[in-house]
This record gives sequence, structure tokens and C-alpha cells, in this order.
Amino acid sequence: MMKLLNYSLCVLAAIVITACDFEVDNSLPGVPATGFFAAVGANQHAGEEEIQVAAAVFDDGDPINLVGGDVFEAATVDERVLLLKRGFYIGTYTANLPNATNLSDITMSIVHDNLAVTESRWYPTELFNIDPGPGELVGGSATITLPPVPVITAPQENTVFTSISDTFDLGWVGLMAGDEMKVRSAVTCDNGTKTETYGTVANLADNSDDGIETIGIDQFIFDITADIPPEFEFIIGEARALLQELLEKLSAGTVNQDFFDQVFPINPIKNNCEIRLFLFRERPGSFASASTDGTIFGSRSAEVTILYQPN
Repeated sequence: MMKLLNYSLCVLAAIVITACDFEVDNSLPGVPATGFFAAVGANQHAGEEEIQVAAAVFDDGDPINLVGGDVFEAATVDERVLLLKRGFYIGTYTANLPNATNLSDITMSIVHDNLAVTESRWYPTELFNIDPGPGELVGGSATITLPPVPVITAPQENTVFTSISDTFDLGWVGLMAGDEMKVRSAVTCDNGTKTETYGTVANLADNSDDGIETIGIDQFIFDITADIPPEFEFIIGEARALLQELLEKLSAGTVNQDFFDQVFPINPIKNNCEIRLFLFRERPGSFASASTDGTIFGSRSAEVTILYQPN
């Protein structure tokens, strides 16, 4: 039975959090326990000339490693890239697709390119020059259209907040009806001798692209001596995947696994913190076959930095 209808994107994982304990699960949230499942995603950050793309395929809930010369490919009308970089999780693949001309339409597919793949995958010497031919997944395809980049109008860069009870209005222009907005953050706290960085996802009252959202500082800053409130979320799922790639790009590779899960030696609520807010505008894509089960989206993002300086 042909499996080519299901291929996917995204380096994903669930982070299950109890108080300050972190456990990483290799399973992508929402993947069914039986059958094939595809997850695909792409994001271009404001000011960047590359699109981050990621993909994965699942069979009965488990990620599938592509073998032989089979490989994910992302392409615009101008550029093409093979997803040869392994994602953080088994069976996930990522790449940066050049996009200096700011094109929006991307084709994702599974192709067979034995020459390119054998240059990046390890094989025993006796198998290196053997091409088993295209696998069952080859031929699967999907399309993504990136939405316009959101232009953030508020708050102003480096606005200072002094209490986790403070709120602010996040404002943006370039509205697109039907698109969904997501807010994620990279929070770096400093106690004078140590620094700590972690990522959060803001719970929005309204995910619609309406140009304004009121958000509390308590979506980003918390007290390690108290129970983490249920409305506080650390990076999970595709947000973890895309934000990891984004931050590594913007910070010259200084972000590591500690960004996502660690024991906090610094209490954020008592120390100065820099909060990098990332506003994502997301739009669903489509698989070539209507019967394909999975998730697919494209997004563009922008950022603004605010400061938490407790009295």
C-alpha cells in the first residue's frame, strides 16, 4: 500500500512540566497511534533572507527515518534545497531555503537524489555506492504559501516593566483575515553572576489577525519558589522546533538545549530579564492528496524586545 501520501515537517516534542521539573517526550502532540501522519512547516523571520523549513513522517506514532537516496526537498521558483540536516528528534529534517527575493510559495516534496544524500549520510563502505531506488514515500508533495510579515507597532523597543502584574498591548499592522497569530518568547534573566534563558508561549485571548492583543508579563516571568500557574507555557511542539532554529540563527548559534529544559538557578521574578517577543503569523498549507493526514503551515515572524526590571 502506497505510503507516499503522508510526509511531513517539524521537529516537535512535548515538554511535560510539573513545577520546575522538565521531561521531554519524543512524540509529536496530535500524532495518531495508527497509520501515517505528516507534519510540515516553514517560517521566514523579518529581515532574514532564508526560510526555515522542517519535515517529518510518522508511522503508527513513530518517526520514520528516510533511507537510501530519499530526501525531503523544499523549493520556490528560484531556489531548491534538500533537508539534509537532522532535527533534534529522530526522523526530523531541517534546512534553510534561500529567499532573497521574498517569494511566498513553497513546494515541499519527497524526492530521490542518491548522489546528494550519500554525501551527507553515513553508510558502510560496501553499501555506499548502492542505490536501492526510490522508496514508497517518494512522490508525496504539499504546498505552503507564507503570509505577509506582521509589522509590530507596540510596545516600543526596550519598554520597561517592573511587575509580573503589568500588562501591555501588542499591536501590529498588515492584517490578514483568516491567518492565526502566535506569540512566543526568549527570556534571558541575569542575577549579576549568572544568566538563564528559557522560552515561553503566550496564551492569547484571541488568535485572530485583528492587530491587537493584551498580554500580561506573567506570560513570560514566573517565580520558581511557587507553583507554575496553568496559564504559563514553555515552548512545546512545532513552536519549539521553529523557535530553536530561529534563535540559533539570530544568536550566532549560542542557543542550546538549555533554552528548552533546565533547572533554574536564577529566579526570574526577582531579577532583571530581557524578553524577546516573537509574533508569528501562520497560515495552513495543503497536501497534494486530500486523504493525507497531518499538519502543515507556513509563517512569517517579527520581534520586539521588552525589559523586566523588578523594583
